[in-house]
Amino acid sequence: MIDKLKYILYFIVLLLVQTLILDQICVSVYVNAFVYILFIMMLPIETNKYLVLLLGLLMGLSVDLFGSTLGLHASAGLLVAFVRTFALDLYSPHDGYESNKQLNVRNYGYYWFFRYAITLILIHHLWIFFLESFSFANILFTLAKVGLSSLTSLAVIMLFHLLLMSRK
Repeated sequence: MIDKLKYILYFIVLLLVQTLILDQICVSVYVNAFVYILFIMMLPIETNKYLVLLLGLLMGLSVDLFGSTLGLHASAGLLVAFVRTFALDLYSPHDGYESNKQLNVRNYGYYWFFRYAITLILIHHLWIFFLESFSFANILFTLAKVGLSSLTSLAVIMLFHLLLMSRK
């Protein structure tokens, strides 16, 4: 029960940070930080795949509701939730995941979390920015946005991840 409350709190905090802080900061036309996908990334390994998809959709719809982006983040959240299973399989430790361990740096190390996070972040950002431009005409501009925003998101996600871990 306490774990469920913890994840509800993560959902609310990450949603509020994304919509009330990060979406309001304009550093550059090339840089957008998206921290809300950390919620999807941190869900327990034994979470039902359909529930992960539903929670990814719900998180994306919530960001869309605050940002008036008409389903852009809902589709990206759903995509990240879908790809999460494949990323977990791809980066699975040799002895597999333990069902009672959280998906975090403390349990699986920085290298594992970095690969897992950057894979999901790049997929998310490619989806978001190519849907946003809906064209390959400015592909270099879009790829620059993907690259710089991915690095920024990775830094912010690592910061929040370490902050959430230290609260235990």
